[in-house]
Amino acid sequence: MEEKTTIEITNDRLEQVIKEYLADRTKEKLTETLNLLRPTVLLVPAMLKAPNQPVPCFLRTNQEEQFLAVYTSKEQIPEEPKSQAILRMPFPACNNLVVQPDLKLSGMVINPFSDNLVLKKELVQKLHEADQRAGQMKKVKMTPAQYHVFVKGQVEFHIWPKRLFAEKEVFVEKICTEKEAFINQMFAEAYKEPKLYPYSEKDYSVMALDIAEDLTLIRIDLPEKDMAESLCYRVYMTFNPMTKTAKYYTVEMSGQKDIRILGEVLEDGRHLSYGETPVEGAELQRIMDLSRGEGESPTS
Repeated sequence: MEEKTTIEITNDRLEQVIKEYLADRTKEKLTETLNLLRPTVLLVPAMLKAPNQPVPCFLRTNQEEQFLAVYTSKEQIPEEPKSQAILRMPFPACNNLVVQPDLKLSGMVINPFSDNLVLKKELVQKLHEADQRAGQMKKVKMTPAQYHVFVKGQVEFHIWPKRLFAEKEVFVEKICTEKEAFINQMFAEAYKEPKLYPYSEKDYSVMALDIAEDLTLIRIDLPEKDMAESLCYRVYMTFNPMTKTAKYYTVEMSGQKDIRILGEVLEDGRHLSYGETPVEGAELQRIMDLSRGEGESPTS
């Protein structure tokens, strides 16, 4: 696994509190641990069912129970056995996976080869239900800057890939035909409040290429004004007219200057990281290779 890919995943305070709880298993220490876990992004090793279909790894106990294995940092992941991919998953997303009845998991284990903190399914279920209730009731107040980051993230990582996978060639054709005007329209509609929308059609650049009979590629360059970590400099959409297969790739701002991360949003909504983006001259070829299932596998 390339260090630059997961360098932003650091949970030093959480790791310290976990150790404190394991040494003194009080209700107060457990509450502190859970409160730190809830907004945390964790690392989840995965195997590849197909080139772009990662499946999280489970650990089986001697009692034949299975647990989702998650890690607080790259350093906590053992070198062996080596995973084919590392997923970045928020703690609530891990909870959501554990409670799926068809997986028949007994819970989640955090840093199994060091701290070995086990969260039984009953506790995970309660946390999952509490998050659902909070999501339904909570009214979030944001500053204009926070709202801007939120809306851009929703468009780049949710709205666009969802439409691409649902509408496929119809969505691709509309972007190819209307280009910057259509991109600007979709962003403006997402902002709801017209006065808060800071861009115009001229701030976007759309390049649509029919690479071959089996590959249409769209590159969308986004405004770099008011960029924030994890937002996109550009996105790529690819479509195979022969198999009706769509792919969605992101070039994201990282926590380090001049380092951009290449990612992919899968049809089920999961985000996959491929590490540092190649230099711009090689970037397009990398996207073409990935869309055809060629080249390197996801981060490992």
